[in-house]
Amino acid sequence: MTSKTELAGYKQSVAETFNARTDYSRSELHAWLANRLVRLAAPQPNERVLDIATGTGFVAIPTARLVGKQGTVVGVDISPGMLDQGADAVVAAGLSNVKLVQADAEALDYPAASFDLVLCGNALPYMSDVPAALRHWRLLLKPGGRLAFNCWAEQSHVTGHLLRTIAARHGIRVATIGRDTGTVDRSRTILGVSGFVDTKVVAEPTSTFFSADQLEAALESAVKSPLYGITPGDAVRLKGLRDEYIAETRFPCVQRAIDAEAGAYFVLSYKPSYPKSVNT
Repeated sequence: MTSKTELAGYKQSVAETFNARTDYSRSELHAWLANRLVRLAAPQPNERVLDIATGTGFVAIPTARLVGKQGTVVGVDISPGMLDQGADAVVAAGLSNVKLVQADAEALDYPAASFDLVLCGNALPYMSDVPAALRHWRLLLKPGGRLAFNCWAEQSHVTGHLLRTIAARHGIRVATIGRDTGTVDRSRTILGVSGFVDTKVVAEPTSTFFSADQLEAALESAVKSPLYGITPGDAVRLKGLRDEYIAETRFPCVQRAIDAEAGAYFVLSYKPSYPKSVNT
């Protein structure tokens, strides 16, 4: 790891949240999502790849195997705790073509046109300004380069739909996350205005990756996550609603809703191809 970054406010909260997640590398959900994202992006031998919010290496490691020894994966993350776990995973995988860097993904100082592919697994909603982040990453791509990320439908149970519903009954606000990419149309639109073309959005069943049983852990995760904007006082109140929340996660209608969702989005888009003399 190199290049530590100074953080404050919201971004410091994100870093601290992920520093505390010592079991993240064992998440089957995130591993499945990462593998699906990598299949869509199809990294090629010898490519130079930027992995945004690389975490414990769920995306970086399979990508590094595909680009081979002559390729490179640069994994950036603001959480040193995540990067420590990622470094261990890279060593265990026996890879020498992965470089991990502590950095703010919205303020990277790599030269324009440095990468063939930018990947962002499970992290786009954490960016403080999603359109600006997309434009920044576009500049880092070579002409004709690819961007791939995954996200969830805005009203998916994975993004806290049930929690928001219960919280609202008690006058507690839980923020809706992923608004910029919360529908297929919005995903296409934000990429278009950010300068990308030929966008492909694959919407897959939520139940392929997530089950009603996993909702039980969502309450504890949400009250700790800066994404949901829950105040300390409301976090205490939400914890007091745990029994009500757990009971409703087991309702048959919740399982049916998850089974009916096509809420897992995998998105691939391209930087336009320009003459070789142009690096924008």
